[in-house]
Amino acid sequence: MSNYIQIFFGSEIDAISLKSKLNDINIYPILKNEINSANLAGFGVPNYLYSHKLFIHKDQYNEACLFIEELKKTSNN
Repeated sequence: MSNYIQIFFGSEIDAISLKSKLNDINIYPILKNEINSANLAGFGVPNYLYSHKLFIHKDQYNEACLFIEELKKTSNN
């Protein structure tokens, strides 16, 4: 995953919401679910609130950052 950058970690609801919004602007992140990964390996996850991660390709990082900043501004109002 050296061509990808983690842009988010948090709850499943927030991760899916952000992924959907990024999909709307033609950025297709990879969603990594630490809970499922741990369950498959036979381990537990100590913190369910930070169990989901979104990764995007390095080429899309600048565009995603601008979009995420706009989301932050609109959600604070």
